[in-house]
Amino acid sequence: MYKKAIRFILHFLIWGGILFIMTLMPLRPEETFSFGRNLPFIITYSYLVCFFYLNADFLTIRLIQNKKYFTYFSGIAVILVIYICFHKYIFSLFVQLAYFPPPRMMANRPMPFPDLERTASVGRIILPFTQFFLFWILSLCYRLSLEWLSTNKRNKEIEAEKSIIELAYLKAQINPHFIFNTLNTIYSLTINKNEKAPDAILLYSDIVRYVFDKIDTNLVPLQEEIDYIANYIDLQKMRFINKLNIEFEIKGNTENQMIAPLILIAFIENAFQYGISNHYESIISFSIEASDNSIHFTSKNKKYKKDEFQHIGKNIGIQNTRRKLNLIYPDKHRLSIKDSNDVFDLDLIIYGTSVTKPVVDQNHSLIN
Repeated sequence: MYKKAIRFILHFLIWGGILFIMTLMPLRPEETFSFGRNLPFIITYSYLVCFFYLNADFLTIRLIQNKKYFTYFSGIAVILVIYICFHKYIFSLFVQLAYFPPPRMMANRPMPFPDLERTASVGRIILPFTQFFLFWILSLCYRLSLEWLSTNKRNKEIEAEKSIIELAYLKAQINPHFIFNTLNTIYSLTINKNEKAPDAILLYSDIVRYVFDKIDTNLVPLQEEIDYIANYIDLQKMRFINKLNIEFEIKGNTENQMIAPLILIAFIENAFQYGISNHYESIISFSIEASDNSIHFTSKNKKYKKDEFQHIGKNIGIQNTRRKLNLIYPDKHRLSIKDSNDVFDLDLIIYGTSVTKPVVDQNHSLIN
């Protein structure tokens, strides 16, 4: 209702301004404005404005969009003929009633009642035809503009809905290899009656709970994401007790930072998937640094499965994370991946993550 009122007021001001300019243009410097003199202009102008909205809001929608072209142009022709006759009649009538002075050449002649012969003359048709044609073109342009805006709005809504659906799909993805490998690890610990089996079950429970609790959440405190990553790393360490050395470093004040949940896990999973050797000691390093209004994440590991890792762009986990970053942090992140022959190095900065005024950084390091 509010938008309709604003639209009505805006259109009223625009048409009023156009009418004001049209009535003042013919005036000479020595002449003054006369309502009686301009009344026929106002009447014919009102006819054209009514036609403008009739064509834009009714005829084009009911006829053009339904491909009833003959009916449409026949209707326009009828309205045009009516306007030409109406235009002639109004001006002739006001001249006869002395509201509008007659042309100079006829000032001393009696003014007869409007007749059809003079109405049909070419000179009496050009002006109303030109006016009508101009309003018809303006009306079509107005309708096309509305249709373009409406289509553009619908397209944006469709794109937004697609982005929401795509993001929900990406969020819902859970790495099946991690689930199966973790369950196998827990099973192995249980069979061997290892004292770490209860801890593994508890860590796995916390990880699964976090995933399902935060899957529909837009942002979470950075510290919660760090705790989730730490649990994931601890589970992986249980699988590779003697062959894995993990460095996980946290810097800065994490309390004032927010981050999209599960946005970093694909990079960490990737490091474990390709950076662990069955024959050599593997070193994987992760770093998360929270500064004033950004989060800096780095990951570095050796590559042992080179054949599977030749084209980083084809890795599904990282590819999906790229899409998530583009959807959640458009123009607010920088991702750099250096893929050499033996080392994989990832550097990610996410901007605009602070929710409150940052306090003095308090650094601590966790090196396992």
